[in-house]
Amino acid sequence: MSSQTKSPASAPTVLLLSLPPKTLVGIDLLSFNSSPNFHGITNIPYGVHFVYTGTHASLSIRQGRWLRLTANGPQSLVLRWNSDTETLDLLDHDSKMAQSAIASVSSQGMVDYTALQDATSDLATRESEANTTSGRPSEERSESTDWPQLSSHISRRLFERVLSSEWVVSSVSSAPSDTEQIPGLSHLEANNALHQLPLNLLPINLKQTWDGGDIGRTRTDRARDRSWYLGHLIDSLTPPKVDRALGAKEVLAELQFCFLMVLTLANYSCLEQWKRLLSVLLTSQSALLEVEAYFVEVVKILSIQLRHVDDVEGGLFELRDENASAWLRMLWGRFRGLVDEAYADEKEKGKALRKEVDALQKFLQGRYSWQNERDILRRGMVQLEDGESVELAMQGADEDEETGEYAPLVVET
Repeated sequence: MSSQTKSPASAPTVLLLSLPPKTLVGIDLLSFNSSPNFHGITNIPYGVHFVYTGTHASLSIRQGRWLRLTANGPQSLVLRWNSDTETLDLLDHDSKMAQSAIASVSSQGMVDYTALQDATSDLATRESEANTTSGRPSEERSESTDWPQLSSHISRRLFERVLSSEWVVSSVSSAPSDTEQIPGLSHLEANNALHQLPLNLLPINLKQTWDGGDIGRTRTDRARDRSWYLGHLIDSLTPPKVDRALGAKEVLAELQFCFLMVLTLANYSCLEQWKRLLSVLLTSQSALLEVEAYFVEVVKILSIQLRHVDDVEGGLFELRDENASAWLRMLWGRFRGLVDEAYADEKEKGKALRKEVDALQKFLQGRYSWQNERDILRRGMVQLEDGESVELAMQGADEDEETGEYAPLVVET
């Protein structure tokens, strides 16, 4: 990576001391291998950022640290490579080592954040043009400048709730509910990961989305429509005597945080939590009419996230594969049906939400060939060669239509 001539004093700077050459370095949506003369990144915009490292571009366990840069805070942060743990330690800004590093910083060995964004975008453009020239369809590409949109709701409050005081997270960091299933780790290794860098993610139990005292119709309705459960999660994140909007924003912040930890670290626990959050949000039917603007934001967040799923290494998101993406295809199809049903008799109300839903559906059809569920016959009669007629149904048809084993059960009380 070539050095930049722009002065690092003109914008926030992150210095990285003692980093071994050829170490994978990432900040937000940008990554590169360090050179022997690499000393840090400058011209970083204000806001929240995620800096991470790995000993190998794809095979190593990565570890990173969230940083929050503000106009009123230190304009230079100093991270030092710890060879024992292969992680970056944040030095006290007033320490002698940090002050010495800040005083000696120059444009030599510094990578300009904006220039790195431009170089990444130029590379993506050339690849897109090459695909067009070779006859392959040109896809709508994700942008390296999308970080502000991907992290728009993430704040200090989320870091203090979910992470340790150091705001550090690794590829194997886990919430207690996921430690038994982390791929590639033994039970002992997973248990160690839980104690070293735990994730205090929002506890979500999709098997019970109703209140413990609910019975009869109320319990059935809350099992099918998770609006009450979404409200319960929001309340659990809202401090006493504070507007519930704060708790609602925290749910969106965790949705963004989990996706970004999958995107940069391939973190399994965050992938599972991302799925759980979507499973609640996209099955909350009555809430659609109550807080339409909130679900407009949910769809916008999901839309920008799905434009970046191909950036994830290791195939954690396989949206082209029908089997691997079946859970999301079914969930998204169900949500679209709920939106249509909720606003069936409305002309103006729901217009903004339907616009976002249609735009995302168009994107999914164009890039991943997701068929429109409305155009698919889910159940029908087929005549065999011997003249016998049999009924065939697509997988998931009974659940969507509430027939068969998913039919409502009337209980006499």
